[in-house]
Amino acid sequence: MKLYSNYSNASISMSSDEDFKTALLNLFDKYAISNIVETGTYLGRGSTTLLAECILLKKLKINNFYTIEIDINNFIKSRSYLKKYDFVTPIWGLSVPAEKAILFVEQDEAIKNHHLFPEVYIDNVENPLDFYLQEINGSLFRTKNRSLKQILSQFFEKKASFQDGVLSNIVPEIIKTKPLFLLDSAGGLGYFEFKTVLDLMCGEEFFLILDDIHHLKHFRSFKEVKENDSFKLLEYNLNQGWAIAHFLK
Repeated sequence: MKLYSNYSNASISMSSDEDFKTALLNLFDKYAISNIVETGTYLGRGSTTLLAECILLKKLKINNFYTIEIDINNFIKSRSYLKKYDFVTPIWGLSVPAEKAILFVEQDEAIKNHHLFPEVYIDNVENPLDFYLQEINGSLFRTKNRSLKQILSQFFEKKASFQDGVLSNIVPEIIKTKPLFLLDSAGGLGYFEFKTVLDLMCGEEFFLILDDIHHLKHFRSFKEVKENDSFKLLEYNLNQGWAIAHFLK
């Protein structure tokens, strides 16, 4: 695999990609989407804001817009920033169960044998296994810092608590509503998130946005979308690295 920092569009956010914005507006024009789940909020100023602004532009009625962030520092900043969108619900947590996430990274053959995928990007070519484990463990460790939890209670009216395996809590509530999932979490967990969504949706209809389809994160997810007859690939951009798909029953 190739080092992602050498990719020419590595620093370009989805929110600054006009083609992606147009594709998103087209999606909202054609389909009645009322529930959205995003993984990987970061600071909330990228894809989260773009989705929110498109919702306002199209005057959509949104029942739920959940955005999940594992890192406590990012969560604090993003929740404060996203207060202006009252229909967005930031969640401090990990989209998939922590123990299963760590096990997946430890056993992922694409990480172990990344040299077998020369056209795919990765965040670390020297020791990707340790890199992605540290990425997960580092964020989880920060959630256990009590002083930061105390800071949270000073910032917000209600004290937040960390949630593990958030998707398994959210999906049953919206499974019959044809929800939209935007998967853009940690690099080592993208494919695991994709498989988790497929399992939890149990064959029900949904919409999917993948970021970094040329990266370890979602190169396999994108491959499955193209090969699975249940998916209809709506729009994608190989250069910018995103795809939008529709899963049909």
